[in-house]
Amino acid sequence: MPPGPGVVVAVALAVAVTVALSVRSRRKRTAALAAQWQAFQQDRRSGQGQLLQVMRVYQHGRRGSKAIVTWCDTDRQQGAWFWNHVPAGAYLLVNASSGYGPHSHNPNVLYVQPGQVRAWVPGQAARAAQRVGQ
Repeated sequence: MPPGPGVVVAVALAVAVTVALSVRSRRKRTAALAAQWQAFQQDRRSGQGQLLQVMRVYQHGRRGSKAIVTWCDTDRQQGAWFWNHVPAGAYLLVNASSGYGPHSHNPNVLYVQPGQVRAWVPGQAARAAQRVGQ
């Protein structure tokens, strides 16, 4: 026996409410990420550090992460060692220095101590700011 009209209406209403709540949640998250990006840009303008993006994390250790970063002002890529864990795609303002990497024999590894990360935002924050027009 097919469901009655009341059941069909109830299911349709439940689907509509679920979709509306999902859209609302996504909008709130996008707005929150865009606000994070805006605050991050204020930190950047106030000279909090140099801007880089973590392009790829290729090793997580107990004490930190090895990654490839791109300096946003020059598009120059560099190997980096973070004395903490960083997510791929994140943007960071850092005051760090480069040195010799004994494991890779790379003379130009960026070493980033936890206190040298002045601010950071997830990569999604930049995209969210673009979506809301900031």
